[in-house]
Amino acid sequence: MNAWSSLRLGCRAVRTAVRQPYNTATGRVVAAGNFATVNNDFVRHQSTQEQNIIKSPYKSISVPDVSLPDFVWEMVDTIPDQIALSCAVTGREYTYAEARAIARRFAASLLKAGFKPGDTLAIVLPNLPEFPILLLGAVECGIIVTTVNPAFTAGEIEKQLRNSGAIGVVTIPEVYPNVAKALSILEPERKSKIPVIISPGIEDNSIPQGTINLQEMIHKDIDVSNLHSNHKLNPDDVVVLPYSSGTTGLPKGVMLSHRNLVTNCLQICSEPKLVGAERATSDFQEVLPALLPFYHIYGLLGLAIASLNFGMKIVTVPKFEPAHFIKTIVQYKATVLYLVPPLIQFMGAHPDVKAEYFNSVKFINNGAAPAGPNDIERLLKKAPQVRFGQGYGLTETSPVVCVSEKGSKKYTSSGRPIPNTEMKVINRDTGENLGIGQPGEICIRGPQVMLGYHNNPQATAETIDSSGWLHTGDMGYYDEEKDFYILDRYKELIKVKGLQVAPAELEDLLRSHPLVADAAVIGIPDERSGEVPKAFIVAKDQKLTEEDLKKFVAEKVSEHKHLAGGVQFISAIPKNPSGKILRRQLKETYSK
Repeated sequence: MNAWSSLRLGCRAVRTAVRQPYNTATGRVVAAGNFATVNNDFVRHQSTQEQNIIKSPYKSISVPDVSLPDFVWEMVDTIPDQIALSCAVTGREYTYAEARAIARRFAASLLKAGFKPGDTLAIVLPNLPEFPILLLGAVECGIIVTTVNPAFTAGEIEKQLRNSGAIGVVTIPEVYPNVAKALSILEPERKSKIPVIISPGIEDNSIPQGTINLQEMIHKDIDVSNLHSNHKLNPDDVVVLPYSSGTTGLPKGVMLSHRNLVTNCLQICSEPKLVGAERATSDFQEVLPALLPFYHIYGLLGLAIASLNFGMKIVTVPKFEPAHFIKTIVQYKATVLYLVPPLIQFMGAHPDVKAEYFNSVKFINNGAAPAGPNDIERLLKKAPQVRFGQGYGLTETSPVVCVSEKGSKKYTSSGRPIPNTEMKVINRDTGENLGIGQPGEICIRGPQVMLGYHNNPQATAETIDSSGWLHTGDMGYYDEEKDFYILDRYKELIKVKGLQVAPAELEDLLRSHPLVADAAVIGIPDERSGEVPKAFIVAKDQKLTEEDLKKFVAEKVSEHKHLAGGVQFISAIPKNPSGKILRRQLKETYSK
């Protein structure tokens, strides 16, 4: 039996996907127990308190009943022969018509192989042109896609595959060894082989033994005539399952629907005061270098889903090499850039990044974390013609919540709520809605809010209250013009170059070291990365060194989780009576 034939048997045997019930009226998972039991003090306030709720100042949009693939491929008939996706490294490229056809053939092949609507497929890929095509193909046949960081270690991949219930994997030859290690841990429990589909790589296009060659699943002879004969896509079905640590704890699968993602695209693209790009025509196309990872919600929605819907030419950049990224901007005459603070800092401050490199650029957007005003001003001195904007969002909100308006010079602000969105700032102790200039926890309500956390009703109930407000764990305030500002995080997450690091994950790993009695991890400021993890350790033996622990961690987790902030040995980890680590006290210790 060849690999392609065994795919059908394999995916049937390992099917373990679990669908969480949810209420489509509220957009929340139906959790075990009663949502009203959570945040009771806040709920009592909510019944009488409607003041200081900031509603979007923009015209509301209609929330459409449309599937994600139908929405994304709207431009195919208008610009069928223009390039949709091109790789800056390999040169592989696909027109809109080709990309659409490949997605449909991949969908038909998955169904033929035995995948069913509601199953979960893991995509473990860097930014390559095949990534969005394969994701949309899987989605088109009702499959849920969980996006996995290709830089993850085998242990990290295994955890996500296990939690998501993925019954198949798509990866490339360069990443396959780690995927294979992850599956070697997982497969004995499932008692059958999990099929692995190999997509074209960056430098290596070999097909490892026992895997499935993607080319066999997308060749032109694949019959797509019965693709939708037995299943109609429901806009409220889960479509993607990216992972987020939420306000605290270990990474959790965020259930986002067709409607969540389509609505969020329309929220940011339908308001003239917010949109930074132009829709393609037969003789015009925006050009977007896609460096920010597609496995992260910012990259997935902004650089793939919304950009394909706009008819952009997306130039995929699989890894960051400064000279190559700048060369890509110049060579392809980029018109739009989606960046994060470390990139803005690099491009504004580095003397080798010349002003003329930005001649074609019209719009730059910052996300994932606020960029500093000095960094923005340095960048705009090199590119004075550019419209700059930044926004705020979370994986749990698909992700965008607010965006700065065209012409705004409030560079430290994340802007106002986008259409159909409400925001408020609350006192976490009393639940009281706070007014202008009063810092508190930011809460969000709108159609882009997630359905809930996969297989985790308790975490869902702790995050979304009975009135539909998502509690972000972020501290901020708004000014007289209802522009929002993000100050800090109540939540414990560390943001490294825009990527989430959960302290609890590193603490659990550190405590597994035989010479560690206890551990705590915080984020400390870093000029290049925004934040980096720093560990506080109670050692069992004085022989234990900082280098020992750094090496121990580096061997088990991906690079952005390494202890770049160092290790500090202390006599005891400060905790409250219930055992919760007092991280603010540790931060004060670090700052002295």
